[in-house]
Amino acid sequence: MSVQSLMKNWQIEFHSGIPVYKQIANRLTSAMADGTLTSGDRLPTIREVNQALGVNPNTVAKAYRELALKGLIDGQRGFGSFVKLEDPVGALPEAKKKAKLKELYDRMLTEARSHGLNEENIISFINQKKTT
Repeated sequence: MSVQSLMKNWQIEFHSGIPVYKQIANRLTSAMADGTLTSGDRLPTIREVNQALGVNPNTVAKAYRELALKGLIDGQRGFGSFVKLEDPVGALPEAKKKAKLKELYDRMLTEARSHGLNEENIISFINQKKTT
């Protein structure tokens, strides 16, 4: 997958209250979750992300370190970083799924509030999406 196609609509929101490295890590995690990135796919280099998004290379490296610590990617010196999805989401125990959903929902609410949206706006949007 090309860097341009992966990062086509990425925008960093510097005033959202969410650290830039977290935004990058969240975007990559989302791409893994929706199947855009699959196990074995090579991630863009730190330099490619840095140039595409206009962020400090250390910030990108921090995002990659976080993903490596979570076991989602594997860095191979001289070859790059690769997606490493060994445990599919379906294999998570029910308690972990609920905890993850709560974490994601709380993060979504925080992000929404930073844009002047509230929980009712989110629920209304989700209900509309279910019917279309």
